[in-house]
Amino acid sequence: MTGRGKFVVTILILAVVGFGVYRWWDKIAPKGVSSNPSVDTAAVKKALDASKPTPAADVTSKLLAGTNAVSLVDGSSIPSVSGVSDYDKPMKDGKLVVEFPINVWPGWAPIIMANNGMEPNDQSVFFKKYGFYLHLSIVDDPVKARDLFASGHSHVLWGTLDMMALFSPELIKDSRTVPVICQQIDWSGGGDGIVSRGEIHNINDFRMKNGHRRKVVLAQNSPSHYLIMSLLIDAGIDPAEVDFKWAGDAPAAAKIFVQDKSFDAFVGWSPDIYTVSSEVPGTRLVVSTASANHLIADVWAVRNDFYRDHPDIVANLARGIFEGMDMERKDIPKAAKLLAAAFKLDEKDCLGMIGKDGGVSEGDAHLTNYRENSNFFLDPFNPSNFEVVWNRASTIYKSLGAITVPVSSAKVKAAGVLAKLATEYKEVRDLSQPTFKAGAMFKTAEADSGEILTKSVIISFEPNKTVLNNQYDTNIPATMEEIGKLAGAFGNAYIVIEGNTDASRKGVVPADLVRQLSYDRADSVRKSILDKYKFDPNKFKVLGNGWDNPIAGMTDASNPEHNKKNRRVEVKVFPLEKD
Repeated sequence: MTGRGKFVVTILILAVVGFGVYRWWDKIAPKGVSSNPSVDTAAVKKALDASKPTPAADVTSKLLAGTNAVSLVDGSSIPSVSGVSDYDKPMKDGKLVVEFPINVWPGWAPIIMANNGMEPNDQSVFFKKYGFYLHLSIVDDPVKARDLFASGHSHVLWGTLDMMALFSPELIKDSRTVPVICQQIDWSGGGDGIVSRGEIHNINDFRMKNGHRRKVVLAQNSPSHYLIMSLLIDAGIDPAEVDFKWAGDAPAAAKIFVQDKSFDAFVGWSPDIYTVSSEVPGTRLVVSTASANHLIADVWAVRNDFYRDHPDIVANLARGIFEGMDMERKDIPKAAKLLAAAFKLDEKDCLGMIGKDGGVSEGDAHLTNYRENSNFFLDPFNPSNFEVVWNRASTIYKSLGAITVPVSSAKVKAAGVLAKLATEYKEVRDLSQPTFKAGAMFKTAEADSGEILTKSVIISFEPNKTVLNNQYDTNIPATMEEIGKLAGAFGNAYIVIEGNTDASRKGVVPADLVRQLSYDRADSVRKSILDKYKFDPNKFKVLGNGWDNPIAGMTDASNPEHNKKNRRVEVKVFPLEKD
């Protein structure tokens, strides 16, 4: 092609390009838009919600496997004990092998540590110091553990104290299998809890609203069941107001809650309660045993016939476990390694379960040393002692129809084992007491947000008086005990005592005087609690509301019934402030 031809072709191409630019200019370079465009917010929100990933599948894969199907089950009673027999006497090198089943729980790390693993071995503290072997095995199903105990294939029964109260009516039918409870291993210190979604932010929100019952999934007749029942009763809520659905076990309950958004809450344990509340949008941890840290106690019991035949072995089991607690706290990485091998879990997860301080203030369980065991078994003035927890559990399970005749705590508590060790452990100090900030104002309480639950009690004072008079109101001692037990159960929480009055004298008496009267009355309650129980004074805060905080729907100052109910004290529980 000649140079003239190339020129002509070039002109033609440029003409075509120019026409195209002119024709589609508004597409190539659109006009500028306003910096404040009109937006259909509803459409944008809908699009954003639709674009959010559904967390169920991802989160479910991170939850505990469990042993039961992820489906709801019918309510059921505890099966009867069968196959009661004398206990087995396995031997190794001429020495008795004690059969001690445990469940997957960090509170058992001390006994695994002291035994140097799960199998009977010569490096075990129990063999080297006390001359017997110990065989640990994983039996996560509490009913199976109970039946092994009854049949004599195991000498020891693991459990929470509330589970012991549930099983004891069956076990005491044969004198050989009466459970003799000798030692507390731990308090659940964050390992159990309740996760909710929607409008539920505290325990009081579980109350039926406009005829609608909150729908909650959990494992029936389990520590989860005991936990939520205890909290509902403390908040003054009839459990019949809650629509309970049963899962095969706690891991199944967590999965059902994640997969089915019709559920308002689930009750379960670590790590599921933390995984769900942190990774499923719109959910929150309402309460855990990090605050209600004196509700669920892990213990062990021996058969009555074994206790009769081998009192020294029983005492030395306790000694060895106390030593294991010290060993764990001195070498937490080794404890986590042994726990991981025993439970077939990741070592990092086991470190988290144990806690950086070895179950003092961190981890899922607070290990209870000798002094704390002594307080639990031997101190009648402890508001969260053995009898308090046992009687609470027995009452709850009787109300549920799970047991008919509760067993007296005196039939199962072997306080003498610990009492005989008093001199040996006289230097051991209580590590369970949290630090409450002196003069703490805890702003969340003043803002009336962040509370765990509110308990309302009626205390009758003489007109214009602030002193508690048991003769004027004969229910005062029982009411003080009720408040003391609540404060004891929530050992890791602040207690706010609020005084309230009715408005019958509104406009006649200055509001400041009425507010001071309500404060002084609430302070009388605080002083009474501190006189009876060994609480840190900084745990309590007093507020006087006067007539400014009437019960919803009871604001008619001319109605005597409204006035009576408004003359009340409210006890509110708030979590410890985080540093």
